[in-house]
Amino acid sequence: MRNDGFPLLLASAALLAGPAAACAQVDVERFDGSFQLETGEVVTGGYMVEGEGFWIYMDVEGLDRGGVFRSGATPGTFVSLAWSGLPDGAVTLEFRAPRDGFYDSLIWREGGRTLRGARVHPHTSRTVSFTSADGTRLAGRLLLPRCEGPHPAVVTVHGSGPANRYGGTFHTFFLKHGIAVLAYDKRGYTDEPDAWREPDLAAMSEDAAAAVRFAAGRSEVDPARVGLWGSSQGGWVVPAAALDAPETAYLILRAGAATTHLETILHEIRQEARADGVEGMDLDYAMDLRREVYELAMRGAPVAAADSLVAPYMDEPWYRTAFGDEPISELWSAHWWGWAGRNFRVASAPDVARYPGPVLWFLGERDEAVPFVATRAALEHAFAASPGEDQRVVVVEDAPHSFLIPSDDGPPRYAEGVFSGMAEWLEARGFTGPAC
Repeated sequence: MRNDGFPLLLASAALLAGPAAACAQVDVERFDGSFQLETGEVVTGGYMVEGEGFWIYMDVEGLDRGGVFRSGATPGTFVSLAWSGLPDGAVTLEFRAPRDGFYDSLIWREGGRTLRGARVHPHTSRTVSFTSADGTRLAGRLLLPRCEGPHPAVVTVHGSGPANRYGGTFHTFFLKHGIAVLAYDKRGYTDEPDAWREPDLAAMSEDAAAAVRFAAGRSEVDPARVGLWGSSQGGWVVPAAALDAPETAYLILRAGAATTHLETILHEIRQEARADGVEGMDLDYAMDLRREVYELAMRGAPVAAADSLVAPYMDEPWYRTAFGDEPISELWSAHWWGWAGRNFRVASAPDVARYPGPVLWFLGERDEAVPFVATRAALEHAFAASPGEDQRVVVVEDAPHSFLIPSDDGPPRYAEGVFSGMAEWLEARGFTGPAC
């Protein structure tokens, strides 16, 4: 949890560690794409920013080959980050043959074996911008398969924290299936951690709705086949955006929250406190106090009121582990306190209950950041009340929030059935395009 008391529900980096990939935006797109190796496997991915930046490539069909990478010592090379059971540098990539702004081939070195790969499913990238409901101008990129359009399209929505237009495998997966991708920089995005201020959920929903309307109005895009995809925090953002933009043809969520933001944050903090050794009645007391603190913010009380609330408990053995050494007013920023007051009541289930289109919602069975049982129940009630008939929850066994399942003797595997399930679901409903 960050020092301001605001946990991060990052979309896919929960198991990742290592230095941020320092690079200019103009350069990183050259490495995006899909590459077919000599084995027949297709690894797909590119640069991704949610929190820190990294490169991610994986075989989304077999799931046996993949990695998360940082920049290597030589331009055009990348080195895998340490995973459970594997040291730094267990896999290296070298990109070659730049053409038309992209690299056309790569060399994948792993376990003493060298595999060559050639680019498949090529695409183009266009810098775009659009205006949200309050006049805020948002910039991003429109990724288009290199075949005749108009294309089906998907707008990708961020998880929490600073995130921008780069989504790695979560973008190139759609391109691989003939789907254009509109990805934009999150409102207020900055790569300076101390300068980041999380926008309100309502504003982010308006931004996503504006992105859908923008995409549907592009000549390269089929306006009847524009969907929304989101992770984690996107669970609150995407359904509201879909109601605001009736052009939205479908929703896909991965590890998306549906209960109130308050209940979701409390679930995440409980897991963190338990991991830090707080247990039994001490854990119950810590969580009860945490709820009381948050409810003060939701009532609009000043942050100083939280100092008075916690004062009688600061000498309890569980307090320091659960809250830290500083008074609440020093530990948590004024921005976060106000943000909590405005956003912690937000729940997406009421919006889901009003959305008539197809919905595919993946939940991790062991999600440490999203309450699995409560979220599943909220979604199933919402689907039962919805005018739509094509809405379902898919439970991903053993999956944590990242959907990366740890291994004792190698890299974590991405949860089975997610990418393949999305591909089958999209194709069955006519939301994919021709392979280019």
